[in-house]
Amino acid sequence: MFNRFNLDNQYEEVTTKTNTRLDNSTIKLLIVISILVIGLLVFLGIDSLINNKRITFKEDNSKDLVYTLYESKSSDQKVPYFNTKNKDLQLINDNISKYVKPYLNNSNVKIDYEYTINGIMMSLIIKINDAENYIVKFRSYNVNLDEETLLSDEYLLNYYSIDSTQIKNIVKSNLYKYYKEEANKYFSVQEVDFDRYLRMRLFDSIDTKDYSYYINDGKLAAYVPFNPYSIYGEEEYFQDDHFSIDLSNPPAEQ
Repeated sequence: MFNRFNLDNQYEEVTTKTNTRLDNSTIKLLIVISILVIGLLVFLGIDSLINNKRITFKEDNSKDLVYTLYESKSSDQKVPYFNTKNKDLQLINDNISKYVKPYLNNSNVKIDYEYTINGIMMSLIIKINDAENYIVKFRSYNVNLDEETLLSDEYLLNYYSIDSTQIKNIVKSNLYKYYKEEANKYFSVQEVDFDRYLRMRLFDSIDTKDYSYYINDGKLAAYVPFNPYSIYGEEEYFQDDHFSIDLSNPPAEQ
């Protein structure tokens, strides 16, 4: 039977023979590497579970959850397809098709889209910029991937605890920033004050129900279809990100 002293000697004898004795710094390094490897495996396991959920949710597992169904070679147009085998949610694709149909293959109309996945929430936004008729339009679809349900605007606004008055104030505040950036570049402040600027953007005539709500990085945003056109050539100033206005942080961060 070994006492503690003999056990220590035995350990030293074995490690000496095999030349595998480790110093403290090496042991610490191995521990750190082990923790990182375990963490990576856990992450991949969780990610795999999420992806497997979405794979069973897909109509075509070889393609992304949202992919480009149609892309025009003659005009700047891309039309998305929501890759789901859920019969109810497939109606989204029918709705998209009807929405973009009047503009297809019109070189004066740009059609684009983007989508994000935030946990179990998917947001898809369709963007239409009709330079021929001086119109900018948006349409969004927000889906709970876990429950496979389309979420209403009312649900999102309640979830983020924000109402139409607050939304209007936030949008107005952003338009004021745009006004300050445009002033003395496209027009003089004597010629266009902020009230006139709001009228040019059609701010008061656009209801918050006309906004398209979108979730990005857990935050709620609104794509606002204000008018970017005027006699001052302001359409050169407005880019896609000007129409997307952040409304609220994730509920836990508010």
